[in-house]
Amino acid sequence: MIPLWIDCDPGQDDVVAITLGAHDPHFDLVGVSTVHGNASMENVTMNALKFLTVIKRQDVPVFPGAARPLDREPEYCPEVHGPTGLNGSDKLPVPKIAARKPEEFFPYLKNFIETRPGELALAAIGPLTNICLFFEKYPELRSKIRCLSIMGGGLAKFNKNGCSEFNVFCDPKAAKTVLSDPVLSERMILAPLDLTSTIRASFEIRQRIQGDPATATEFRKMMYDLVQYFYHMVKARQGEGYIGPSVHDPVAIAAILQYCGVEDLGYKWKMGYLDVHLGGEEDGKLEFTEADHGVKVLYDVNREVFWNVLLKAYDRVDEKYRET
Repeated sequence: MIPLWIDCDPGQDDVVAITLGAHDPHFDLVGVSTVHGNASMENVTMNALKFLTVIKRQDVPVFPGAARPLDREPEYCPEVHGPTGLNGSDKLPVPKIAARKPEEFFPYLKNFIETRPGELALAAIGPLTNICLFFEKYPELRSKIRCLSIMGGGLAKFNKNGCSEFNVFCDPKAAKTVLSDPVLSERMILAPLDLTSTIRASFEIRQRIQGDPATATEFRKMMYDLVQYFYHMVKARQGEGYIGPSVHDPVAIAAILQYCGVEDLGYKWKMGYLDVHLGGEEDGKLEFTEADHGVKVLYDVNREVFWNVLLKAYDRVDEKYRET
């Protein structure tokens, strides 16, 4: 199994990614850390705790991380994710677990990497503040992870500032440090907005998420509520003819399966080097230079296989519900 750590800012697509990481048979989810992004640190951490309770993975430790970017005020996204970052369902429970102390985060992650060098897949699906601070403190660990899979940035598709993507725009200084790091680059996968925005939860997919309403578990009902909320929030901005919400974050998690050679999802990538523009009108703009090595920037995937892999993880959660 692939030991997996997810650094996230739980909104509706983050929890889909967590479901895949927690219940795909190839992954061993060993930790979750939270970062400012879709909502405040208090909210995103509570969302992680609630959701791990929902999917019956209370064994996974949750560590609060950076509550703000390196050099600016945090920026949240209530217009898409709601004020808490995970609005849309009344089925989220009181969590049965508590977060670890913030000061435990880096030592715990450091110890795991040192104990199992070359094994950990690190997924960063929120702003890159935690990742930046961690590897600045322990630069020797950059070469001891198996991979770093990131959802963020855009080459020709943007959702902030006319030239950037939300996760990068929230902390461009951290993004620049991480994405341009020469050691991390050789182990890095990037799922940019150009690809993730095309992975849509269409009506058909939303029906598959729901399953048979007569027999659907509380988990399925909750996931359907969340995706429908996400759909209606974005449709209000996009207008009629909107197919369905993009499922950004799971794209970066699923890519690890192909990177590690355990499952072929039809991902295609180009390789090269990344940089991030800081300041001015192009603040947060991603710059990519193709090369014969470096970061694997994803540009396509077999969407049918992707959804099948993802929804099999949902089936495994259902099995946990039926056992109780």
